[in-house]
Amino acid sequence: MPTMHEVARLANVSIATVSAVLNRSSYVSPELMKRVEEAAEKLDYRVNLLARSLKQGSTQTVGMLIPEIAMLDPFFGEVVQGSEITLRAKNYSLLLGQTHNRVEEQSRHIAGFRARSVDGLLLFQAAGHDEELEKLMKGGKAVVFVGRLPDGLRGDVVATDIEAGTYLGVEHLVSKGHQRVALITQKDSLSVREFRLKGWNKACTAANRTADPNLHAEGDLSVSGGRLAALHLLDRKPLPDAIFVDDLVLCIGVVQALQERGLARRIEVLSSDDADWLDVFHIPISTIVQPSHEVGVMAADLLLKRLRTPNRRRETILLKPTLKIRQKGK
Repeated sequence: MPTMHEVARLANVSIATVSAVLNRSSYVSPELMKRVEEAAEKLDYRVNLLARSLKQGSTQTVGMLIPEIAMLDPFFGEVVQGSEITLRAKNYSLLLGQTHNRVEEQSRHIAGFRARSVDGLLLFQAAGHDEELEKLMKGGKAVVFVGRLPDGLRGDVVATDIEAGTYLGVEHLVSKGHQRVALITQKDSLSVREFRLKGWNKACTAANRTADPNLHAEGDLSVSGGRLAALHLLDRKPLPDAIFVDDLVLCIGVVQALQERGLARRIEVLSSDDADWLDVFHIPISTIVQPSHEVGVMAADLLLKRLRTPNRRRETILLKPTLKIRQKGK
């Protein structure tokens, strides 16, 4: 591999000048800058990022863990996009991994991030005790919990107001005259599940309805998980009039179950999260729209603030979701 000495020799400048040009660390005249850049291009020289990170104490990388990458629900992808754009603008690279909501996968990824000396972590936390996460935080690394409030740990948080969003959705279903509004939540989603239950209970109580525990079911984060949870509800009597579903992946399974039982036109479904493909779905499904891109932007921004000021006060930012109503023929 070509060296900085060779670039300096070809450009007929000092090594200090080469370093200043390639690292943008100090002013160099346009004429010298052009000579150095042309010499570096001719030799195909690349800055040794590892050596520079050891010298500067920063790798300019951030790790991010989400439950799933290849999903029909665009929520996680839009969060990642918001974070990546924000970090890229500050010359940080994003390393992405998926946990499948399993703490052992989360721990494996964090161990890898620690080995690569990432500057910080954006985390959709999986349920369970994670020694690697504790080590990362005890080591002083910046961590922002995304989408879920941390379990047993203290740190910065950026999420949507799940309780308010659930209340909004159930309130809408109740306003349409539905007496028995069921709730399907995702397993192992930590605070999300609890806030869904709180919002559901509050909305039912406000409408003088009972949040019957028999109207609550939960499933794995998969289409089959949503289908099995819905079938569990449909095996009980009396049937629900409407179902609020935790996210779009579960929602697809719920619709499958309703179709199997011939109930797709009888029981209304409302889902958290939104996607363009719902506009051509054969039954209208209203949604609670979460500002996913904004969640990613604000999480990355909060992490950058923590990197600049490690001892700053912890923050919890909850963004408000909105209701998107779909009706027949529209």
